Amino acid sequence: MKFSQDESGNSKADEVTVNYAKKDIADFENLHLQIVKRPPDENCWFCHAGADGRRRGRQWNSERDIHKAKGFDCISCHPSDKEHNFAKGDTLQQTVREDLNSSMHSCEDCHYRGRDKRAPRYKHPFSPRHLKLIACQTCHIPFQTAAADLVYDCASTGWTIVFDTSRFLSNDPLDPKRSIPGIDANIWYPALTKWKGRIVPVKSLIVIYSGDLDLKTNVVKPIPLWKIRELKKPPLGKGDVVPKMNSLEEIKDFLKALNGNDQFGNPVAAHPVLMKGGFLYQLNQKGEVEKTKHEQAEAVDFSLSHNVMSGPDVIGARGCKECHSKKSPFFLRKVLVDPYDEKGKPVYIENWERLGIDKEKLSSLLMDQ
Repeated sequence: MKFSQDESGNSKADEVTVNYAKKDIADFENLHLQIVKRPPDENCWFCHAGADGRRRGRQWNSERDIHKAKGFDCISCHPSDKEHNFAKGDTLQQTVREDLNSSMHSCEDCHYRGRDKRAPRYKHPFSPRHLKLIACQTCHIPFQTAAADLVYDCASTGWTIVFDTSRFLSNDPLDPKRSIPGIDANIWYPALTKWKGRIVPVKSLIVIYSGDLDLKTNVVKPIPLWKIRELKKPPLGKGDVVPKMNSLEEIKDFLKALNGNDQFGNPVAAHPVLMKGGFLYQLNQKGEVEKTKHEQAEAVDFSLSHNVMSGPDVIGARGCKECHSKKSPFFLRKVLVDPYDEKGKPVYIENWERLGIDKEKLSSLLMDQ
């Protein structure tokens, strides 16, 4: 380093030379030992907390997650190599770096195969068949307490209207309109689905949107929201606190409006449709609304893998009848599929329907014989 003095007599650096070949400056063989420390969870939360909290209602704290309570942090389960390839699980939704799927230890790896000596070995009194059919998370993530996005209505106004879980779910899994006194009012219960042969818990996201149907491929392309906003839209239901399109007459008028042109003179849609509650709504040759089931109108399921609990809150901790009874919160739990039907009422189904169980099988599972 070469110094000189300015007009005031203060020293200033005119030239700085760094030679990294010198061991007293940087020893590359041991450099990682000098600069690497265990990153705090906040480094991960900077990107993951906001988005995942809204989509899944995920919490990661000592009050709700047993691993966090025991001193684990993010990289305890998601370690990385020097290239920042973080270990990850395998989830329902498509994500980046799927080549890393299942690179982290599973529940069974730690609690059954003994890969983590600190992990207690599980001892369940029920049949091992349960563990083959039901993922560990299903029972050990029995409920969530943080509100999460549940409905995105992008069709009614051209703006995204968001309803979270508190609007349509409650702490009573059998009656979403009722709140059980004495229990945390923020609790809501996950839906269940089958994933790779096992029952897993999920948080669904219902998206209502207008689209353009390709009659050859049966694929629906969403219409950009700016086009919806600029439309001369028909009036929606009077008295609605939040505008919503639900009656057949409203849907009919709206689909007709989508047959117009945008501000540049281009057609808004060649074959306009509304996607809502698992159904595709379109106008038939007589100009009347008809609806058919369509895969693109189904809810999107997000895997739940955090907020793992232990103790009395775990499903089954109170015995077999907690699930296998006539008021089973496991099989009969209400799951929202449409926030408003033709009369403006929410539509629910029960978990057994989601899991593809027929009524005869359900009767045996509920011990109704």
